[in-house]
Amino acid sequence: MAFWNITGGSAVTTFDANGNAVGTDIDQGSIRAMSTGTVFGANTKFTNVPLGADNLIVTVVSGADYGVVPANSAGAFNQGDQVIVKVTTDIAGQAPGNSGLVAGASNSAASAPINQAGVIEVRLYKTAIRNGEWNPVTAQFDTEPLTVAQSGGWNLGVGVDNSTTLIASGTDNAANPTQDVPGELVYNYGSGADPTQDEYKAKNLW
Repeated sequence: MAFWNITGGSAVTTFDANGNAVGTDIDQGSIRAMSTGTVFGANTKFTNVPLGADNLIVTVVSGADYGVVPANSAGAFNQGDQVIVKVTTDIAGQAPGNSGLVAGASNSAASAPINQAGVIEVRLYKTAIRNGEWNPVTAQFDTEPLTVAQSGGWNLGVGVDNSTTLIASGTDNAANPTQDVPGELVYNYGSGADPTQDEYKAKNLW
């Protein structure tokens, strides 16, 4: 383990009778812009560090031979380049299993901007009844209907069922806003029984 003196710019190699590195302060803390009043001013356990000052002495673990175990035993402990977003391609000399730390981006742009169903599936209970799977004595299905169909996502615009491709086809207009149709609303105007579905006006201001 090495102890580095930031102020002196060199490693500390001498130790006192208690085994403490000479030049490092292990029994005192530093507070930026600390008050010098009676609460902290007379306390020898804290040192005032003026704003803008950067002359602290710290202890840095720099070796794996003193009980420090790296997260990945194959990686080089405290060596090599640093993790710089969108610049580094490895972490501790190893290709990361999850590139989130080095990629600097996410795949959020590829996901739907608004939560919406991707696929609609329904169990065919009526089909199960026709097939004799319903027991009128117990008022239960002898076996849970396993037949599943992808259905229920009807696209009124083109007259097809988009249950398997709801997001790709943009079936849910409200969840797929555009500049021309930034949103939709349903309202009841006056005393009419049928509600009105309308679209917000095109968005021209950004």
